[in-house]
Amino acid sequence: MTVAPGSDARHPVAMSSIEAVIFDFGGVIVPGGAEPIASETESPYVQIERRFRLPEGFTFNVVYLENPAWMRLRVGEGSFEEWYETTRRLAEERASREVADAILAELQTKRPPVFNPGMVELVRALRGRYKVGLLSNAAPGLEEDLRDHFRIADLFDDIVNSATVGLAKPRPRIFRLAAERLGVPPERCFFTDDLAHNVEGARSVGMTAHQFKGVEGLLQALRAAGVEVELAA
Repeated sequence: MTVAPGSDARHPVAMSSIEAVIFDFGGVIVPGGAEPIASETESPYVQIERRFRLPEGFTFNVVYLENPAWMRLRVGEGSFEEWYETTRRLAEERASREVADAILAELQTKRPPVFNPGMVELVRALRGRYKVGLLSNAAPGLEEDLRDHFRIADLFDDIVNSATVGLAKPRPRIFRLAAERLGVPPERCFFTDDLAHNVEGARSVGMTAHQFKGVEGLLQALRAAGVEVELAA
């Protein structure tokens, strides 16, 4: 079973045409989104919000979505120092110095790798039967981190880092680029991301796309799109 190109994976039609599965990184493979996926891998942003009784999404907005320095860094412009300084300023303006200190400490601390439940196993289960890609809005150095810190770079047939290619999601060009580098038309790609606007960006180029909320929902969407995958119990 599959879905019409660009449609939601909940509405299947005849045979599967999916040849590649493309994953976001932060918020999908690893915690890091605006919302918790599971208690054991809760996003550090959610933890900071609970600790300081901040509105839901506050930290993610300050660090990423409403931070102009991040918007530059994610396409390879600006610097980490500019990003840190802007994050501190926004956090102090909207909350307090204590909140800013906590956010900066999290940004600048490299912790042992933690993965969302079932995700590394899912990528491994797909390899060999489908092309497997990673498409992330990330800072310079993601490729090295995937290889040396997370040690999962070899699980992917291709890795597209926005800072390396100078394009960011949800621009349609970066989705087309990810498909092209896998050697698969966008219409034969399945993409998953934790942010709705990136999911819509993928659909705009013909990809089947799913907003990630956890591995079980993703498995259901993959199977509805005709992707044959099983995880060991």
